[in-house]
Amino acid sequence: MLKDKVYIITGGSRGIGLAIYKNCIKQGASVVICSRNIEEVNKAIEEVDPFQKKSLGLRIDVSNISDVKDLVKTTIKRFGKIDVLVNNAGTYGPIGILETNSIEDWKQTININLMGAVNCCKEVLPLMKKNKSGKIINLAGAGVGGSKPLARFTAYYTSKMAIVGFTESLAEEVKDENIQVNCISPGGVNTFFTDYLLKNGLERAGKEMFDQATKQKETGGDSPELAAKMVEFLAGKNANHITGKLISAKWDSLEFLKKDGNMKKNLFNLRRIDDTFFYEKRN
Repeated sequence: MLKDKVYIITGGSRGIGLAIYKNCIKQGASVVICSRNIEEVNKAIEEVDPFQKKSLGLRIDVSNISDVKDLVKTTIKRFGKIDVLVNNAGTYGPIGILETNSIEDWKQTININLMGAVNCCKEVLPLMKKNKSGKIINLAGAGVGGSKPLARFTAYYTSKMAIVGFTESLAEEVKDENIQVNCISPGGVNTFFTDYLLKNGLERAGKEMFDQATKQKETGGDSPELAAKMVEFLAGKNANHITGKLISAKWDSLEFLKKDGNMKKNLFNLRRIDDTFFYEKRN
């Protein structure tokens, strides 16, 4: 399904991004991964595609528009096109009650998590429009679309709520260009985010989130492969009818998603009507 497609995966050197990268290469795609840490990028490339036949790794800060321009230009120079953009790069930012947060760290979280995705979309869209096709897949985070906002994670939670709103708005903007824009909630995956939360401790993270992260770490958490498989699906032609949606990699069935008639107005979006899961409330 992914053969001959060209991907950009931001934050593709570890965690969920690395799982997506591995699956793309396995399926025959060409992939550019990037991160602010070039050592991690090189390590990922060495693990997944050591001869770089289908891969390219770059040091990119997605919050810097000049870096993003270079990312897109280099991708085109190497592979000639961009079919899929996966906006995965992110940071937890400051943890703790708002009045103890560094405002500069708070702003930087918005710059990376939200503006990073905005920058990348802005630069790839002209190419996708020219090609009359494209897929943009954004990564939402913990708690977004759920029943409980994340206290003590205001920068992170705000940025990820904004990502979903941005996804919906941009999808509407480009719906007549054969470009689909969607957002994935990956589930409770054990990544460096989990370790970062635990390192910050109970007092800063709060008992509920700290206990949840501790349990998640002990039990292994959800597989990052769930997100990788959902990206594979959304990047394919069987998902051409899906755009502007928030999809759960853990809870949402691919068979259900494949049916065009299931994409109702209030289904799979930030304003959907439901209780716990990503389903429209039925009276």
